[in-house]
Amino acid sequence: MNLKELREKNKLTQAAFGSSLGVSGKAIYLIESGNMNLSKKLSDKIAEVYGEFIEPTGRRAKAAAARAEKKADAIATDAAQAVLDAEKKVDKRKRKAKAKVQADKPAVEAVAEAVAAPVEAVAEAVAVPVEAVAAAVAAPMEAAVEKKARKRAAKPAVSVVIQSPMGGEITPEEICARIGRADTVYIRVDQNKAYWVRGEEHGDIDLW
Repeated sequence: MNLKELREKNKLTQAAFGSSLGVSGKAIYLIESGNMNLSKKLSDKIAEVYGEFIEPTGRRAKAAAARAEKKADAIATDAAQAVLDAEKKVDKRKRKAKAKVQADKPAVEAVAEAVAAPVEAVAEAVAVPVEAVAAAVAAPMEAAVEKKARKRAAKPAVSVVIQSPMGGEITPEEICARIGRADTVYIRVDQNKAYWVRGEEHGDIDLW
């Protein structure tokens, strides 16, 4: 807040404002227009009367402001230089690490090849017995499967026939053919019905 803003805030003329501070209205005019510096004494008086601090505009105040600005610039410059130095250190470390990786790459590849060769040899040596064991195990299993298949083929098929109390006959295959696809089929010979269930659907057919 400057002098004019404080005066207008209190709704005072330059003459009334100056009178409250013990100076003339012309002095207030000159200070507000920038043609006269605000002294520290008058600044202290303003703070005492109005409770507001207005920065003095005398030579000492300007010199103090200049010193503070110079100090702030120096701090900012030092901080920027510190950032640059840190970035340079990081870049230097990255270059060193990259150079070390490039230098160590041939040695790493050589070690990898030296390790890989015995591993591949062991894998090849193990593969032959494994294949032999697999073949030895598979042969009896295949023989057992073939024997079981031959046994089933040799076993005579059983024919199932459902008889009606009245003398009619029907096979399960015929019932399924008439019903079509179904999850479950229930035969009730005494009712002459085959009841079927297909998901949530159900129904029945006459057997004879």
